[in-house]
Amino acid sequence: MNAMLRSLMVVVGIPTLAAAIYFGLFASDIYVSESRFAIRSAKSGASTSGLAAILSSPMVSGGGQDTSVVADYTHSQDMLQRVSERLDITSHFASSDVDMLSRLDGGATQEELLEYFKQHVVLLRDSASDVLTLKVRAFDPSMAQQLAELIIELNEDLVNTLSSRIEEDALQTARDEVQRASLKVHAASAQITRFQNDNASLNPAAESSAILGLVAGIETKLVEARAELGEKLAFMRENSPEVVTLKNRVNALSRQLRLEKGRVVGGDGPQMNNLIESYQPLMLEQEMAQQQYASALTSLEVARIEAQRKKQYLITFIRPNLPDQALEPRRFNEVITVMLFAFLLYLIGGLMWSALKDHIGS
Repeated sequence: MNAMLRSLMVVVGIPTLAAAIYFGLFASDIYVSESRFAIRSAKSGASTSGLAAILSSPMVSGGGQDTSVVADYTHSQDMLQRVSERLDITSHFASSDVDMLSRLDGGATQEELLEYFKQHVVLLRDSASDVLTLKVRAFDPSMAQQLAELIIELNEDLVNTLSSRIEEDALQTARDEVQRASLKVHAASAQITRFQNDNASLNPAAESSAILGLVAGIETKLVEARAELGEKLAFMRENSPEVVTLKNRVNALSRQLRLEKGRVVGGDGPQMNNLIESYQPLMLEQEMAQQQYASALTSLEVARIEAQRKKQYLITFIRPNLPDQALEPRRFNEVITVMLFAFLLYLIGGLMWSALKDHIGS
């Protein structure tokens, strides 16, 4: 019985006493600054009214992938480097005021510093709500709060950078399409300008319509002049002044009619049919270029709206607090935990020793 008591005191009592001395006298106070944030996009749902409109919010879409990116970035070397540039966390964690078991080794490597950083910066993710809980442990309340605020700020910069990059890439494609469509419009307009300069014609189709109208007017006058000439010849000589005048008028109108018709269907002077045949493809190309340009502008606007709709935001709804008391270590709980593990080890060792003695005895 005395042997069992001595072994119990050795296996359980000594570790428990050591833990009580360490946590009671030497363990440094640890302050925890806690905050919560989430990544959301500005997706707007369908139009609602009444109670549904009051309860709904445009910030309805969670950023699952971006949440994973933020979680990975928080525990990365890049985060550690950027934090170290603005806060001297190495000196804080390696301070001589911190107990030796909790203190960071002054000669720690970058990998060791990162592991220590991960132990004191904990990021928990709620898979249901996609909310991130950040807990920062430090040996000074102000340092815990400053470190938490800095980590959130750097993560917000990351989310904004990623979101802006995605938005810019999407808009750049639409801008390039607008630029190409604009060049086509300018090229088509330049071709029409060259055609007008080379042929001294602003719009052959419109001019042809005007000529056809003129031809119709000349034909009407020619019919009237011939009718009047026929009437005069019925009671006047052909060499009479009035008949000669009417004949000259009929001849002039006939020549003018042939000339104007020749401008449309061929003959002397510019041929409007040929000009129209050359001009219409240019007009068609210009119309298609203008339609493509208008479509590209519409696509650019749609891309801009879609990019804004998908833009991600890091929203901190619980800011890092300034702890007013040390939450860790939980000294009594830690001592009890050491005692329970030591006692469990004692029981396992005792059972194994009894089994070994029975095996040897048999």
